[in-house]
Amino acid sequence: MKDTHVAKRYAHALFNVALKKGTIDIISSEIFQLKSFSDKDKRFIGFLAAPQVPTEQKIEMVRTLFTTRLSPSLVSFLLLLIEKGRVDHLGEIAREFELLVEDYKGLIKARVTTAVHVEEDYKNRLREKLMSITDKNVEILHRIDKNILGGIIVQLNYNIIDRSVRNQLDTLKHDLMSLKVY
Repeated sequence: MKDTHVAKRYAHALFNVALKKGTIDIISSEIFQLKSFSDKDKRFIGFLAAPQVPTEQKIEMVRTLFTTRLSPSLVSFLLLLIEKGRVDHLGEIAREFELLVEDYKGLIKARVTTAVHVEEDYKNRLREKLMSITDKNVEILHRIDKNILGGIIVQLNYNIIDRSVRNQLDTLKHDLMSLKVY
């Protein structure tokens, strides 16, 4: 696992530049696209992080590919990551940047996992409950995972509320296995 301190530091720097220039939404969209691109093609980050490739060649490639596609601030930021040897942290930086933007906008994304499809009414009640807990606007990102068997798992940034049947069974198993029978 990479050092999250590095990602937070660079994400804060990028956020401050975007805030100062009034380009938070643009940078947010672009860094998400850049992260998606690098996630789909691992060779991109591999090339930019490769020590055997000269820095000048990496910089030239980034300028050629992104000068007309990304804002100047993000291109400069990407070049800084290359020069400092931190480009392999791009995914973590993008995630930290996303958290900063959400906090700035008073928004939080709740990643909700259930075993089955849930109705919009249930999602709305859950959203209202989470809004009362966090005092922020909540956006629910729902996914279905039959492996949890039932119940619900809610992830709010780094906090996880696990009320899944799978978790309850695992806890029960652990408790039973730790019992000493004489």
